[in-house]
Amino acid sequence: MDELYLIMRDLLEVEYSQRALLRVLETLENACEEPEQEDVKLIVHHIKGSIRESQTELKVAISRLDRYTAKAA
Repeated sequence: MDELYLIMRDLLEVEYSQRALLRVLETLENACEEPEQEDVKLIVHHIKGSIRESQTELKVAISRLDRYTAKAA
């Protein structure tokens, strides 16, 4: 049961990270109207990296859940 709680915590952390990224994207949309486009490109690059990291964490958590349920079955 503890393993399920750890998995759920991991999934929630990913969800919170994605929400934070959405806020950053909203800010980015507003910044795109400004002339400093190079800064925007750097921000977009950082966001893409963060999303990839978030996706990797989610895949790991899902794999842990799959392994745990397979053992319990």
